[in-house]
Amino acid sequence: MSTSRRTFLKSTLATAAAAGLPWQQAQAQGAIELKLASFVPPSHSIWVDPILPWSKAVAERSGGKMTMRLFPSMQLGGKPPELYRQMEQGIADIVFTLPGYTSGDFPMLSMSELPGTADSAEDGTRKLWANAKFFEKELAAAKVLMLWNSDTAGLMSREKPIRTLEDMKGMRIRTPSAAQSAQLEALGAIPVSMPVTQIYNSLERGVIDATMIPMSAMLDFKLIEVVKHLTINAPLGRSPFIVSMNRKRYEGLPADMKKIIDDTTGLEMSLGGARSYDKKNVEAVNLAKKEREVYLLPAAEQKRWLGVFQPVIKAAAEENDKKGLPGSEFIKTYKLVS
Repeated sequence: MSTSRRTFLKSTLATAAAAGLPWQQAQAQGAIELKLASFVPPSHSIWVDPILPWSKAVAERSGGKMTMRLFPSMQLGGKPPELYRQMEQGIADIVFTLPGYTSGDFPMLSMSELPGTADSAEDGTRKLWANAKFFEKELAAAKVLMLWNSDTAGLMSREKPIRTLEDMKGMRIRTPSAAQSAQLEALGAIPVSMPVTQIYNSLERGVIDATMIPMSAMLDFKLIEVVKHLTINAPLGRSPFIVSMNRKRYEGLPADMKKIIDDTTGLEMSLGGARSYDKKNVEAVNLAKKEREVYLLPAAEQKRWLGVFQPVIKAAAEENDKKGLPGSEFIKTYKLVS
C-alpha cells in the first residue's frame, strides 16, 4: 500500500458505515463544504502554497460539488493547541496544525523532533512517510492529508548572542513542544512553551530571551523585527506539521469525492509544504545576514551539542518503550544513537 496516495490507517467497514450515513444523507441534499482551520494567518507561506492551491484544485476537480471554506488565524475560535481536537470533535473538518502543541497526544510523532532525524524539511518529510507505521495508532482519528517536517530550526535571541553551549545557560527560550523542551533543558536553558503567535510580543517585552524555531518563521511571523542575533546551524530537532481530516467525515464522503481527496494529497502534497519551508528558510537566512548578526557554530562546537543530546534521545526511546510503544525501534531506524 502506498502512503503517498492512501491514509496511514485502514478504517474498518463498521466505522465507515456507522459514521458515514448521516453525512451521506446530508450530501445528497447539496454540495459538500469542508471547513479547514488553522492558527496561521492568511499570509503564511504554507497557507499561500500549498493549501490555497489545493483547495482550488478540489473545487475544480469536483466541478464545484466539494469546496473548502477556509478559517485562518483561529477564526473558528479556541486556541492553537486545540486544533487537532477540534478536528476530532467535528468543529472543523480539516486542520493545519502543529502536533507538538499537545505532545502527550503524539508520543511517537514527537520522536521525529529529536536532533539528527533529518537534514532538511524535504528529507524529514520523506522519512515521515517512509516510517508511517510508527504514527498510525496516535493518528487513528484522522485521515492524514499532509505530514511534513519544518525547515531547519535556529536560535533567535533578543539581546545575547548564542555562540557556545555555555551561552545557553539560564536563557529563557520559547519551545513549541515537550520534545524540544527536553533539548533546551539539556543545553542548560529554561524552556518556555507558547504558540508561535505569541513569540513576537514575548520577545518584544522581554518575557523570553530567545526562541527556538525554524528560520522560515522569521519571515512568516516578522520575528526579524524583535531579534538581534541568530544562530542558524545548531544541531536541533525540527517540528512535524500536519494537515488532517476528521476520519469519519472522510469516510462519509461519496466514493468519487474521496478519490479527489486521495489523488490530491499524500506524500507529494506534503513535499510541497516541505519545499515551501526550505525555500523560505533560504530567504530568511539571506535577509538575516543583511540585517542582523548571524552566527555559525564551528564543527567542534556542534559536536559538543550533539553529545549533550545523546542522553535526551535515549531517554525519549525508553519512555515510549515503557508505554509499550516502539521507541527504541524508532531511534534505531533513524540511526539517532552513536
